[in-house]
Parts: sequence; C-alpha cells; structure tokens
Amino acid sequence: MKKGRQQGFSTNVGGWEKASYGLYFFGQNIFYGLIALNVHTMFSDVGITAASIAVILLVTRVWDAVNDPLFGVVIDKVRFKGGGRFLPWIRISLPFIALTSIIMFALPVGLTPALKITWAIVAYVAWDMSYTLCDVPIFVLPTSMTDNIKERTGILTIGRYLGTFGVMLAMLALPMVQARLGWMVTGLAYSILGTLFMLPACFSIKERHIVRPEKEVKLREMVSYVAGNKYLITFYIGMFISYITNFAVALMIFFPRYNLGDQDLGTVMMMAMMLPMLVVGAFIPAITKRIDKFPLFFFGHLAGAVIFIIRYFAGYENFGLFMTLAVFQGIAAAFTGILVFMFTPDCLEYGTYHTGERAEGAAASVQTFFVKLTGSLSGPLAMLLLSAFGFIEGDVAVQPASALQGIWLCMTVFPAVGVVFALFIWSRYKLRDKDVQIMAEYNNGRISKEEADAQLASKYGPAADLTKMTITTLDE
Repeated sequence: MKKGRQQGFSTNVGGWEKASYGLYFFGQNIFYGLIALNVHTMFSDVGITAASIAVILLVTRVWDAVNDPLFGVVIDKVRFKGGGRFLPWIRISLPFIALTSIIMFALPVGLTPALKITWAIVAYVAWDMSYTLCDVPIFVLPTSMTDNIKERTGILTIGRYLGTFGVMLAMLALPMVQARLGWMVTGLAYSILGTLFMLPACFSIKERHIVRPEKEVKLREMVSYVAGNKYLITFYIGMFISYITNFAVALMIFFPRYNLGDQDLGTVMMMAMMLPMLVVGAFIPAITKRIDKFPLFFFGHLAGAVIFIIRYFAGYENFGLFMTLAVFQGIAAAFTGILVFMFTPDCLEYGTYHTGERAEGAAASVQTFFVKLTGSLSGPLAMLLLSAFGFIEGDVAVQPASALQGIWLCMTVFPAVGVVFALFIWSRYKLRDKDVQIMAEYNNGRISKEEADAQLASKYGPAADLTKMTITTLDE
C-alpha cells in the first residue's frame, strides 16, 4: 500500500464530530420512523385500500432493488474534486429528503383513487431515492474519518444508539401527534426536526483517511466482491427473514386504535419497550468490550421469539401483564436493535481479506438494500395479511373480530416464526471480533500475508493478495 502525499494524520476524532455523526442518525431515523414504518397507515387513512397500499409499496421496492446496488457502484467510482468521498453525497441529499417527505404527506384526501395511488407512488420513489443518497455513504463514512478500528466501532455505536433513539422518538410521539394534528402537519413538523439534527454533520465531520484502489474497480470486480462475501450475504438474508415478519412495528397505530380502543395507548406501549432499550443500550459498548457481539445478538433474538409466543397466549386483556412483557421485549430488542449494524464493517474487512478487493460502497449498499427492503415490504405484507382477515380501510372504520385477530397474530406469532427461521440462517455466521481484528491488521498492511494465514487460514482459508491501495491523508 502507498501513502498519499499528505502525512501527519491523527486517529483522534473530536467529541463534537462524533456527536454530530450520532445526531445525523438521530435525525435520519426520525424520517425513517415517520415514513418507512408508517406511510402505509397514512395511505389507509386517506382512503387507499389495503390491497392497493401493498401494490404501491411493492412497486417502489422494484425500483429500490435497482437503486441501492447501482448507487453503491456509483460511490465506489465517483471522485469529487474536493477530495471527500462520502460527505458530498450526504450534503446533497439533505434538502431532497426533507422536500420529498413533505410532498408525501401533502397527499390530498379529495383526489380520485387513481390519482391518490399515482401521487403515492411518485412521492415514495422520490423519497426513497433521496434517502439512498445519504444512507449508503453515512454507514461507511467512519472508514474515512479514522483508520483506527476501535475508534470506528465507537463512532458507529454512537450513531446506532442515537439512531435508535431517533426512531423511538418518532414512534413514541406519532400516535398522539397524528391524532391531534393530522398527517400533513405531522409530516411537516417531523421533516423540520429531522433536518435540524442532520445538519451539523454536513459541516462538522472531516474525512481524513480515504482508501481507494490504485486502479478503478470494475463492476464485475464489485459483483465478485459481494458474491464472494458469504458472511455479508448470510447475515443480511437472516436479517431479511427476521425483520420482514416484524409486523409489530408496522401496526403500531392499528393495534392500539382497534384492539385496545385508544390510539394514545400506542405511545404508552412504545415507552414500555423503548425506555428499557435506551437504558440497556447505553451499556452495550462496555459489554461488547468483554463479550463477542454476535452471541449477544443471536441470543437476544432467541429471547425475543420466546417472549412473542408468551405474549400471544397471555393476550392483551390483562393490560398490566401485557405491559410487563413489553418491557422484557424491549430489553431483548436493545441487543438486537443496537448491534444489528455493527456487523457490516466486519463483513467489509472479511470481504477485503477474502477477495483482495475493497468496495465500501458495494458492501454498504447490501446493508441499505436489505434494510429498506425489509422495512418497506414488512408493511405491505402486513396489509395483505390484514386484508385476508377482513380489514376495513379508513381511520374511523369498525373492524370485524377476524381483523382484530389478524392484527394480534401479526403482533406476536408471525414475528416469532420469522425469528426462528432467521436464527437457523445466522447459525452459519462464523465471524468473531478477534478474527476480524486480525483481518483488519492484514488489510491495512500492518501484518504480512504469512502472519494472517498462520492465524486465520484454518477458519477462513488463506488471505487473498490485496489489490494495491492508495491511502490519502487529508489536511484537517
């Protein structure tokens, strides 16, 4: 590997810089909690049928299936004149995310059904493209902020923790805010709030450490990189199965509105789950210093599946017991929700070790593709199931007993089944923290191929010959 001409770079990222990275995720997840997790509810409230909503969301996923991987390729190829690799995309995306979010919730109730569906599709595709512009770069930005692996992990943990806080805020407040202000004002307020939290990162974060291949990576090499990264694929297939059946998130308004008879109880439910998540989540960085993070992630999901089944049989008529079980669900979710995005950097290091290529954009696009795919397909799949149970659209509709039973199954049994299948897939994920650290040492040129093989070849095969890399250090 060759060093760029500028030297003297420090791995010490400032406190405000780390905080602004976390605040960006906080704001971004306000948008995510508003739109990706709840837009189907808004579509239903303005009079679009459940079956049509499923079609709308599925159509947008067809574009997303092309959108994310292509943008990952673009990130790995485009070079901005200013030297930054990821920050320019983050700055460009911010005004478009806010604007398209507002347009989404400005959907007029008085339009014909055909025009409502057209508005919904166009607005959602535009929002999805805007979100992609920031989502892929922000997850791999720490690789340019520092080449210190522990520091990267700390930055990512801050981002994920505050991101979880952001989506929690969006979900906690939404039932009560929407019931009083309506969807249009709620969408406007959330968009302003999300933008304000995302803004500091656009100007505070510095890219110090940019790693690129000496020659341009070809598309077939990027495809080979992803295809050869079995742990990246294994992890996200498992996540897809688990999260696509997590209908509880998609029904956060429907369940309290129809089953409990009081939409405001949705906020109480969210608090019962999310406060334990925040408290336990604050200790996760310290816990992962002593315990490998994957077993924590695996057994957190296992515990969550068991609690889902217990909740189904316990029912929701005894609200005190229902809320107690929600607290335990939140504790399990702290480990799964905080840790889920800690594995992409590990898979990136494995991919470089195994293939000799380094393509952060391609690796991150797999993550964002599956995240958005599950978040958006979970909603339409839930709506299709509810449609089969006789669900009636409209915010003042009276649901039949079959629809109420369908909502309860989607809140408990169906998510548990998805987790069981996911755990079977994840049992084949073998990367562990201590091994990834050795891979990172080899990938950064600190140990030789022979030294890496001596420690890892028996588990992961011999290290690949690395494509020559240029490491450029930028001035502060």
